[in-house]
This record gives sequence, C-alpha cells and structure tokens, in this order.
Amino acid sequence: MQPMFRYTHRDTPIHRLHPLVKMVYVALTLVLVMYPITAGDMPVLLTWLGFSAVLWAVARIELQRFASLFKILLGTFIFLVLIQGFTYRGGHTPLIVLGHLKLWEADLGVMTREGTWFGLVLCVRILAATSALPLFVMTTRASAIVTAMNRLRVPQTASFMFVSALSFTSLLFEMWNSIVEAQKLRAFDIDSMNVFKRAFRAYVPIITPLILLLFRKGNDFQIAMETKGFGAPVKPTEIETLTTRPADVVWLGLIVSVFVVCTVIKFAG
Repeated sequence: MQPMFRYTHRDTPIHRLHPLVKMVYVALTLVLVMYPITAGDMPVLLTWLGFSAVLWAVARIELQRFASLFKILLGTFIFLVLIQGFTYRGGHTPLIVLGHLKLWEADLGVMTREGTWFGLVLCVRILAATSALPLFVMTTRASAIVTAMNRLRVPQTASFMFVSALSFTSLLFEMWNSIVEAQKLRAFDIDSMNVFKRAFRAYVPIITPLILLLFRKGNDFQIAMETKGFGAPVKPTEIETLTTRPADVVWLGLIVSVFVVCTVIKFAG
C-alpha cells in the first residue's frame, strides 16, 4: 500500500500554492463537516468533495493514493450504512426485512431507505473530511509547513510535533509493508488467511515487531533532535522563505467562494 501522508515533488499550481492558503482549505473543510448533519446534506458534501477532487487532479496526485484512502475507510462506510439502515428512527420505507425487533422507536429487523441514505451521507461526510489533510501533506514540504506555522505564531514544539506525526504516519505504512513482506518469506502470509483466522492470530507477529521498531526509530529521532539543538533558547532559522503571489490570492478566493456556496446551500435549503 502506497503511503498517503508523503510529500511528492511536482511542479503544479497546488504544489506552488502558499501553505497558509492550503491550511485555510483544511480548516474550512473541518468547519463544513462540523455543521449540524441532516439527511439533506448530500448536495453540500458532494459539492465540496467534487471541489477537493478537482484539487487532487490539479495536483496530479495518483488515483492509487485515493484508492488506498478509500480502502482504509471502506469498513467504516459499510458499518455506518448497515447500522443507520437498521437503527435510524426516521425510517419508514423498508428495503430489507429480516424480522421485527422493536427497540424504542426503531425496528432493528428492518433496513430502511431513509436510514441507508443517512448512512451514505455520513460516509460522504467522512470522505470529504479525510480527503483534505492528505492533499495538504502530499503537496507541501515539511519545511514549508513549519515556516507557515511559525508565521501563525504556533509554538515551535507544537509545530515539530505536528510535522513529526505526519512523518511517522508515512513511516508506519512503510514499516508495516516491510514486516508483512518479511513474514511472507517465513511462510506467514496474512493475505491468504480468512477473516476469522486473521482477526485471532494474524496481527500479533506483525504488530509486535512494528511497536519495537517504532520505539527504536523514536530513540533515533530523539538523538537527531538533540544534535540539531532542538529546544535551544534562540530563535530558529527558516530553511525557506515563503512569499505571497497573486495566484495565492486567486486560489484563496476560489476556496472561500466554494465554501460560501456550500454554506448557502446548507442553510438555505
């Protein structure tokens, strides 16, 4: 599985965009998905998700990375659709009838169309929220992120923790794949196991070395931080200087405009 949280160097308008503009995009995404949710929010969420897809396309991000993101979330999506389909209180149109088990106002034996639709709304909401941060990370250098956060007066420790967490996320994917491949060489193939066998005995031989390797990497990381003077009582230097271009203002206006349109659709409907 290709790591999603990894910067990919390309010469695209999104890669050249000022990091603060992309931070605004991530922040507005979080604001949008935090609006009170209703069953009629699908046009709003699809509008913003479509805009995010355009940004992914302009940034020339591989479709495989989005597929990896969707694959991770697929189990959650199926769970939400099933749970909402069988437990949604406002459902009246049956799709699947397994029996009748009344619990308060819901019939747990009947999967309703309204509940299924609400579950799909939740899925699109999660997908819209989770598509923003990978785009930001994959198109922005770590040094630019730190510089932008310093411009926002974010404490140096908080900036370092944020960037380090993103780096460790990518490292986690790489180490997981390496351990899985190493276990396959030892005739321990997790992909060939069924669901039940995988749940009970597949992950211990993988998670145990993963945790030990993460502790070792963390120790190496600490030594590297200390040798580079992290936490010294002086103002840190910046690797690169960020400048604002007219294109940044145009993209910022576009992002805010799409957000305003989504907000109007949300509260005018």
